[in-house]
Amino acid sequence: MKIGYLLKNDDDVKRVLWFITFFLMIHNIEEAITMPKWMQLYQDIVKLRVPFMSHLQFSTVQLYISLVLVTLIPAVTTWLCLRGEIRRIGILTLLTLQAIIFWNALLPHAIGWLFLGMYNPGTVTAVIFNIPFSFYLFYRIRRSGIIPEKLIVRSIAMGLVFYLPLVYLNHLLAHAIANII
Repeated sequence: MKIGYLLKNDDDVKRVLWFITFFLMIHNIEEAITMPKWMQLYQDIVKLRVPFMSHLQFSTVQLYISLVLVTLIPAVTTWLCLRGEIRRIGILTLLTLQAIIFWNALLPHAIGWLFLGMYNPGTVTAVIFNIPFSFYLFYRIRRSGIIPEKLIVRSIAMGLVFYLPLVYLNHLLAHAIANII
């Protein structure tokens, strides 16, 4: 594998890519702490200002299950991609994962903050960690030369394509699990 000057070996690549899971976990902790109370206070305002959200209902248990799933599945994916020698498919998978995290940070959090005119759960970590780290990671991987730029752009586009279906699937799965327990 061609390694450029910004990422000198597999250990450097692995160290940087593990931050995907770390920042996602921090983000999900913020949501777990702030979401239940915020939804009690602002659910009606959100439904009024964002009509496509009006049908979404979830309990605190479902929220926590959802957050565990969206923390655990990427952590396992990261571990699977980073064990052993770094491979191109693993890096592309993790870049797509980071792209999904980027779109999540941008769309409901940063843009939601502007659109709603108020804090929404996850905004602080989205703006401080997830968005800047996304730019940093894509820049660093591009400059390293391990992945061609066109594949990095594709992973960002795939992140956008996968984002909403994965959010909805996670919502349904968490709902089903919450109904079982």
